[in-house]
Amino acid sequence: MSIYVAGIDFGTTNSSAAISDGKVVQMIDVEKGKDTIPTALFFPDKSNQILYGREAQTKYTSEENPGRFMRSMKRILGTSLMQEGTVINGKSVSFDDIVGYFIKHIKQKIDKAAGQNVESVVMGRPVHFCDDDPEGDKRAEQELKKIALAAGFKHVAFQYEPIAAAFAHEQNITSDKLAFVVDIGGGTSDFTVIRLSPNRKFNFDRTSDVLANTGVRIGGNDFDKDLSIKSFMPCFGLGTKYKTYNKDIYLPTGPFISLSTWSSVNEVYNYKTLNMVKDYVVWGLEPEKTQRLYEIIENRLGHQNLDYVENAKIALSEIAEYDIKLDFLSDAPTIHINRELFEKAIEQNVKKIEKSVQECLNKAKVKNTDIELVILTGGSTEIPYINNAMQSYFPKAKVSSENKMASVGLGLAYDAMRRFYKKP
Repeated sequence: MSIYVAGIDFGTTNSSAAISDGKVVQMIDVEKGKDTIPTALFFPDKSNQILYGREAQTKYTSEENPGRFMRSMKRILGTSLMQEGTVINGKSVSFDDIVGYFIKHIKQKIDKAAGQNVESVVMGRPVHFCDDDPEGDKRAEQELKKIALAAGFKHVAFQYEPIAAAFAHEQNITSDKLAFVVDIGGGTSDFTVIRLSPNRKFNFDRTSDVLANTGVRIGGNDFDKDLSIKSFMPCFGLGTKYKTYNKDIYLPTGPFISLSTWSSVNEVYNYKTLNMVKDYVVWGLEPEKTQRLYEIIENRLGHQNLDYVENAKIALSEIAEYDIKLDFLSDAPTIHINRELFEKAIEQNVKKIEKSVQECLNKAKVKNTDIELVILTGGSTEIPYINNAMQSYFPKAKVSSENKMASVGLGLAYDAMRRFYKKP
C-alpha cells in the first residue's frame, strides 16, 4: 500500500489541500466536490455544532440561524489576539482551538481522500505573517505547527506559498526559466525569484534555485477594506457629523474601520458600541445613515455587508460600473461603484505591493527584463489594476495564471513528496 503525504494551503480567504503517493499529486475534495473551501467557521447559538466553508457562510446569512461567524483567522497568527481568545456561546475559546477546528477538518478530508491516516504535511506560509516583526513571524509559524500536530499530523514542514506555486508550474515547463512568482491572496502579497528546471524539479535541495523572497501583509481583505471605507461606509454615516452641546463634530471612524475589516467585524457587536451609535442616530445630522449603522450592529450584519463589498470588488474585475442594492437593510439603499473609484481606493496599497516586487528583484540581483516567466496566483491577481501592473512590469516575460486558486496546494504536495516520501 502506498504511503501518502499532503500539502495544505491554509489561506486567509480560501484553503485547499493536495495529496501524493510518491508518483501522482492530486487536489482533494475539501467541500462537496470543490477543491477549495472558504476559510470560514460558523458556531450556531446554543449548539456544539461547528460548520465550515460555504455551509458556514450560508447558515450565517440565514435569519433562522443566529450564531458566531468567523473568517480570516490566519491574520490572527503571531498577534497578541492569539493569546486573548474570544467568547463563543458564552464560553471563552482560544484562537489556537478555533484555527485548530478548521485544520482538523481539512485533515479529515485528507485522510478520507487518501484512505489512510496521513502523517506528513507541508503547510504553506506567507513570506511574512507579520510585517517588520521577526518575533511575531516566528511565533506565527510555531503556532501553526502546534495546531497541525494537534490535528493529528506527526511530521510538519513549511514552505513559502510563492515557492509552492512555482513548484506546481514547474511540472509543465520544458526548458529552464527564470521566473517571478506573484502570489496575492486574501491576507498577504508574496513574491519569489526562482530558477525553474524540468531536470531539477524532483531534487530535494532547491536552495540555490531560490534567488529571493519578499512579502507584504496586504491582500484581498485589504482591498475589501479600502472599497468599503471609500464606497460603503459613507452610506452608514462615515464623514457625517453629530451635534454636541457647543459644536458639530465628525463621527469617530473606529466602528467603520472595524466593520470594513474581516478579522475585526465582531469587535463592534457589544452594548457599548450599540449605545454610542444610538446617540449618533438621535444627534446625527444625517440620521437616515446612522440608522443603517445601528441596524448593522444591532442585527450583526457586518459580515453580510462585507460579502456585498467583496462581490462588488469581484464584479469590477469584469465590468467598469456596478450598482449594488443592500437588500439586507430595511431601507435597501443602492450604492453605485465604478472601477476608477475602486482603483483610486486601493492605489496606496498597490504601490506598497509594487515596492515589494522591486525589492525582490533587487535582492535577487536581477532586472525586470531578465524575467522569462511570470506566475500569477491568488484570487487578487484577477483585479485588472493589479494584473496590468504586474504584466507591464515584466515586458519580456510570458505570463502564466494556470490553476490560480489551486497552484499553491499542488506545489505544497510536490514539496511534501520530495521531503517525506519513502517506499513502504
